[in-house]
This record gives sequence, structure tokens and C-alpha cells, in this order.
Amino acid sequence: MNKQKSIDLNLGFRSEEEIHSYLENYFGSLRKTKDNINYGKYFEFDKYNDYCFIELKTRRIKHNQYHSLFFGKNKYIKGQTLIEENPNIRIFYIWRCLDGVYYWEHGSSEYTEEISGRRDRGKIEENVCIHISQVNLTKLEDNKIINL
Repeated sequence: MNKQKSIDLNLGFRSEEEIHSYLENYFGSLRKTKDNINYGKYFEFDKYNDYCFIELKTRRIKHNQYHSLFFGKNKYIKGQTLIEENPNIRIFYIWRCLDGVYYWEHGSSEYTEEISGRRDRGKIEENVCIHISQVNLTKLEDNKIINL
């Protein structure tokens, strides 16, 4: 594995642990999908409970450094499938940035699809991604309670 990719993955894993109890303040008790045999290590979302699934992205940027924040379209498709299977489930995509924690709820606003990725880990890593404009992101601290 490329050294930079290893560094990035470790950052993400550490971040998931560090922010877990913080997220529980907003979403209630959360479980890790990787610990559930039905979801496994490569499931599209990181955390869940009876009411929601959460995908966490950790970024070394301020949330508004670019015109949007993004995640892989595969996660959006899986989120849509989960909602179709259970219309009461809510899906949240969360970005932990240098200046705070921001989120977008699945389907809550318009989004764009673009081929995006990175080239700094020794190869081209690009996929179709869902881009969420800065105006459609909500700072988690601003919403003291998320009614699930």
C-alpha cells in the first residue's frame, strides 16, 4: 500500500474513534457497521442505529475551502437502497474538517455528480462522486438536536 494512502486510512480510522461519542450526542447510541456481520468491513457507511446510517469523511481542509464537499456515488446509491427498504431510515454524510463538523442529509437538497478524486498517492484515484454545495451543508454544532 502507498505510504500516503496508509497515512490517510489511519487518519480516517482514528477520526472515527475520536468523534464517536461526539456524534452520539446528536444521533443517539451508535454502532460500527464493521462490527456487524450483516454489513462488514467494506459497507458503505461507518455508523448506524435504528434510525440512521452515517458516513464520516475526515478532511485536512476548512469546510469552505472548495465550492463543495463530496463522497462516492456508490454511497448515495446504497443510501437510496436503504431508504427504499425502510422509509423511516435517515442517511447522513458527515465531514469532519479543520473548522468543524458539517453534514448533509440524503436527498435534502440538490447535488451534482462529477468525476472527482485524487492523484497524490502514486496513481489516479477518480470516481463519480456526489458534490454538495457549501450552501447546503449544515454545521453540526448549529443543530443542537437532530430529531430522529
